[in-house]
Amino acid sequence: MSLDAPNTRSKACVNCKRRKIKCDGQRPSCGQCARSVGFQDCEYAEAGPTRTQLEQISILEARIEGLEKPQELHSTFVLQNPYTDEHRSASLARSSPSTHLPIPTASSSGPSIPFEGIPRTKLETLVGDFFRHSAQFGFFLNIHNFREALAGRLSPRPTAVLVDAVNLWAVHLSKDFITYESSYLAQGLRTCVSALSGTHQRHTVLHTIQAEVLLAHYFFRNTRFLEGKYHLSAAVSLVMSSGLHRIRSADSLVAGGPLGPPHALPPSQDIVDEHERINAFWTVLTLNNCWTTADGSPSNVSYNACDIRIDTPWPMATNDPALLDYALPESSIGTICAFLEGRPDNGVSVPALHAKAAILFEQASRLAAQYRPNMTTEQSNKFHASFNSLDALIENFKAGLPTVCPGSSRELFTNHSLVHVASIQLHNPFVAELDASRLRVLDSARGMIVKLGKVPITEFVLVNPIMGTLFMAICQVFIAELGRSRRHRPLNSPLPPEERLLIGEIETILAIMNVFAPTCRLMESQLITMQQLYHGL
Repeated sequence: MSLDAPNTRSKACVNCKRRKIKCDGQRPSCGQCARSVGFQDCEYAEAGPTRTQLEQISILEARIEGLEKPQELHSTFVLQNPYTDEHRSASLARSSPSTHLPIPTASSSGPSIPFEGIPRTKLETLVGDFFRHSAQFGFFLNIHNFREALAGRLSPRPTAVLVDAVNLWAVHLSKDFITYESSYLAQGLRTCVSALSGTHQRHTVLHTIQAEVLLAHYFFRNTRFLEGKYHLSAAVSLVMSSGLHRIRSADSLVAGGPLGPPHALPPSQDIVDEHERINAFWTVLTLNNCWTTADGSPSNVSYNACDIRIDTPWPMATNDPALLDYALPESSIGTICAFLEGRPDNGVSVPALHAKAAILFEQASRLAAQYRPNMTTEQSNKFHASFNSLDALIENFKAGLPTVCPGSSRELFTNHSLVHVASIQLHNPFVAELDASRLRVLDSARGMIVKLGKVPITEFVLVNPIMGTLFMAICQVFIAELGRSRRHRPLNSPLPPEERLLIGEIETILAIMNVFAPTCRLMESQLITMQQLYHGL
């Protein structure tokens, strides 16, 4: 593995220059970007400003405009909250087609100010359709309670920013009202600006976290990664500053000193409220683990620093009828550290398994990225000790997952995909040198092919947006193995059975991605990348 910078700097793409790795200069996507588990956003600076640079320029321009024309900006956006990043929301609204909508002037906890859009009765139907798939996009609140509050049958009403985020998703997933999407996006971003201003209700912060999660998923799904990462960071900041990583902590004095976290929430109203807070934390952490890993960017969360150690107990599904009978532990400490050390726990619910699978995906990818062939003996020993420990943990976790069968949920399938790709990522640096690692990677990829054959994938309709990245990682295994087989096969010799099998496996993954590509821009772009890589062999 070479870590030398490319000899011809003008030939290297932006990603390879930043990562200081050798770039082959292939267009439209270089080999390094095509083989990564990231977003495949391969760009070359000599062609002019890249898309990422243009997005950054847009943010700076919006900031300059805000400084030069404060009165004009205030007429468009409500900027009452002193710790709200005003230039972020201004630039996001500017980056999308939008119409001038009424400015929300009511309390942030009240209903969103209506504007001329989809009729209310039809919008309610679309919202109902969204809730059939909402778990795929990080909706962690109790759906029944939320809908009762939305209808005015339960107090207090949902916050404006959450209502607008839900409406945006409802319109985004619709087929007949897609032309309204930009208007609902603009409305959601405007209420996001002032979500935490004014008087806070008991659920203001929690609803704002939920809205940030929905917005992050929305932007990732639409390949708007800069905006997605911003809303992800906002969600992480809110859960940590609110002390949601310390729920039922056995060491309550660590976070924020004796006064507690800087923006501690009031005591939970009931058991459902506490479970929603627990799920809020784990949903945000899982979102962070999946997308910072896919992007190759630093994580927003550390597991080991004493002031931000994760003590919150593992989550339960907030819509599970058995929720009220589930007994939370009296106290909890070092939840993730204990899991990574292989200690048994009670985290066996689907959300808990999802969080654990995402942790393994992140840990495996980051550990593999630390490998260097020229490490010292001490570094090598430390690396291999961590490698063997994590490899055993992944295999044990994989073996303990509920079996995938025809009635399995999308969430269970996602959990299997995450842990199989975790194994692939961990062994990837060694596939060219060690047959054991190459076979482990191939077995993990083939294990997912078997599971794909056991679930009604075409009936899933919508899946978690991270699935496109996981499908790519699996597809890349087969493409790399097919290329290896072809390089070792004599020219013009008959096609061996192993290559026929690999071709079938590649085309299976491409066919699955094609199921979701028409309704997901991210999956569509990832499918195109995989097709190009496959046909370029």
